[in-house]
Amino acid sequence: MKELLEQIYGKKLIKYIDGHYSLPLYLSDGRQMYDVQISDREFVIVYIMDMERFHIKVLKKQIVSYRNSMDSYVVYGFDKISTFQRRSLIENDIPFISRNGQMYLPFMGVYFDRCCKRVDEIRTQFMPVTQILFLLFLYDKKTYTKSEAAARLGINPMSVTRASKQLTECGLIHEDKTGTEVLMTADYSDRIDYFERARPFLIDPVQSDLFVTDRDQEWNMPAAGEYALSLRTDLGYPEYYEYAVFKNDPAVKDIVGIDPALEAADDLIRIQKWKYDPLLFSRDDQIDPVSLICSLGETNDDRVNKCLEQVRGEIKKWRITKR
Repeated sequence: MKELLEQIYGKKLIKYIDGHYSLPLYLSDGRQMYDVQISDREFVIVYIMDMERFHIKVLKKQIVSYRNSMDSYVVYGFDKISTFQRRSLIENDIPFISRNGQMYLPFMGVYFDRCCKRVDEIRTQFMPVTQILFLLFLYDKKTYTKSEAAARLGINPMSVTRASKQLTECGLIHEDKTGTEVLMTADYSDRIDYFERARPFLIDPVQSDLFVTDRDQEWNMPAAGEYALSLRTDLGYPEYYEYAVFKNDPAVKDIVGIDPALEAADDLIRIQKWKYDPLLFSRDDQIDPVSLICSLGETNDDRVNKCLEQVRGEIKKWRITKR
């Protein structure tokens, strides 16, 4: 990064040194800060290591937190980005510099794409079926044939094939042909490390939500959201109970939502409709830790983020039961 700026600005690059800031773990883990001065303009580069693909919504929210904490212009640094990623960053007005010669510094009136080389564009986020296949490898065993995985997850083999292809492209599994079957193997020795490698691709499982007041209903739904977080960490109880259900569950059709503004908070229950079945990986009537992190991961609430770090530790020991 420094070499690129030196090539462009020469002696106008006055400062490029390591930056040291007291930041929450979710803003510092896997990231290196650099204090930079070009002529009379100073800014901080937040270099994101080993992360070519990313959640644009997360980056957009986090850059606000960086600016507030550092009281400075903030620029993301990447090793390389694709044409699609560059366009997404610019459309969201997010400053960036990449080692492959692309630069967008709107506060300096700078935009370069002179060294842009097209990078193969793959999905920047998992499909829901890819996420559940990843979670199966994470929480259960490391090897599955495609037919075994399809039966275990209750989906068709073609869906497993699409999900397996995406996990392979992301370097998270590899495939081997064994007779007429294809054996998929997860490439990891540590669960937390495997989760972190997949983290840039993980999606929020929540598609939509609705509010109800029927507390006497027998819900076959695991606790979710901040309610689930309060049950397993130091977070205080939220305003209302919260549960998760698969959006295609027949029971959802019979649930009638209400306007929360017309009811007392004590009587409200929030139902999250998920893109995949939360019961696949739930335990003890609570959703799994990775899905919980993904559903709350875009918050700027430091209390919640601190508690999510506690939940992250659950990944090592989480086990799922056969259904």
